[in-house]
Amino acid sequence: MTDMVNRRNALRVAMTGGAAAVGAVAMAPTAVQAAPGDDGWISVLDHGAAGDGVTDDTARIQAALDAAKASVPQKSVSFPAGRVFRVTGEISLAGYANATIAGNGATLALTGAKPTAAHISTVLRLTDVREITIEDLTIRDTDRTQVYNGLLLAKAHRCVIRGVRVMDVRFTGISVFDNPPAPDGSPAVSDDVLITGCVVEGTRQGISVNGRDIRIIGNHVAMDWWSTDEAKRGPWQSTSDYYDGINVLAGSDRTVVSGNTITDCGQSGVYTQSVRNLVVADNTVTGCVLRGIEIDGQRKHLESADDVVPEKDKLRAYGVTITGNTLLDNLGNINILYALDVTITGNRVHNKRESTCIAINRGTEHAVVVGNHCRQDDPYRAAIWVKPVETLPDGTVVPGTKNVTIAWNNVEAAYDWYAPADTVVMQRTGDAEISTVGTIKATGAIRATGKMLAAGGLGVGNSATASRPGTVIRKVEIFDADGKSLGFIPVYNSIT
Repeated sequence: MTDMVNRRNALRVAMTGGAAAVGAVAMAPTAVQAAPGDDGWISVLDHGAAGDGVTDDTARIQAALDAAKASVPQKSVSFPAGRVFRVTGEISLAGYANATIAGNGATLALTGAKPTAAHISTVLRLTDVREITIEDLTIRDTDRTQVYNGLLLAKAHRCVIRGVRVMDVRFTGISVFDNPPAPDGSPAVSDDVLITGCVVEGTRQGISVNGRDIRIIGNHVAMDWWSTDEAKRGPWQSTSDYYDGINVLAGSDRTVVSGNTITDCGQSGVYTQSVRNLVVADNTVTGCVLRGIEIDGQRKHLESADDVVPEKDKLRAYGVTITGNTLLDNLGNINILYALDVTITGNRVHNKRESTCIAINRGTEHAVVVGNHCRQDDPYRAAIWVKPVETLPDGTVVPGTKNVTIAWNNVEAAYDWYAPADTVVMQRTGDAEISTVGTIKATGAIRATGKMLAAGGLGVGNSATASRPGTVIRKVEIFDADGKSLGFIPVYNSIT
């Protein structure tokens, strides 16, 4: 049985640039005082931007942003609706607060981009910002000659990214990213940021975040990998220009990923590292080349055949809830690695490829898989799979799982479950046998391996139907992990 494991190094990218120090001398620029009756806005046209799609407007847009920051109070910046502003390099601003950058449907078109070290430059970068809104702006790389990010916020507090559209940049579309996060895995600096109503298409990574209280809600991420020239050349490769849809990276705490549509990604739809207090809810993830949702508690990986990580290099994901998601036609749909306190409930998973629907993988403890609907079209792999401890030929012990409960799931599969003997399983579908390798199948019977989750008899939330109308069930037989009968328990609340 081949389990689903992570095949690449954790994504930790250096996306923040240096800032020149400014001395505390009288050479600082004089603030621009707002004139009486000023409406608090600066248009990029006021600083000479043409917006004709041909003129290089990079310096003119930078001048407008600098002027807005220098104003007292700081002004907001607007782009005229529908215009295309050609840019050739990075536009950046630091120390901006209580203002809006309003795109009004205008486009920043990266054309003839200046050379940059891979992923270091960003079309629009905001650092040390507070209570800033960026809305209704399109960022597009028209020729993809250089590796740029689209929009990046670093050290951001109480900010909103709304209705931003990023197309075809060769690294990350939208980022809220502090580099590096604290070395012990504690939260990064950015906090209280909302990313909503945005569209990211054709990028290497769609939306990437670390920080506290980051909400990624109601966005659309589409890499369209299957229709790319890269896909036509053959299987996905590690040098791909198309990776994960939504990344929640090391240092994140109290992150919500909800109500997004994610499709055709080069790797995972939602990929997370050693994060804390994560909710992944009500997303639709389809057609991804690797996982639908992957929780990867490892922060450091070793490139080895068995992917074994020394104890000193391990971190974990803590407090993960995956609920109400729809996952269709991904290569492996929900995969959990090195995570603690995980709840997977109420998801709909349809797997058409050679993998499992839900895998509780190595190093995971205290996981509950409850009330999911799993349709498994692969007859050779379990719909729900729990990894046992494994000893390699050289004696290395690969961690399995601990304290896993599987209950009340609706499974449509020829091969329902694979679970080691200490997994708690409450089940009422399948064919009545338990194989010696821990595969659990049951029709008309309720069976448990190792432990029975019981409360005064049969357990909680299970049902048993009588074989003929008008009859009642008086007792239920219980079996151990080897299929041996443990006797009968009475049923006092009969179901006819």
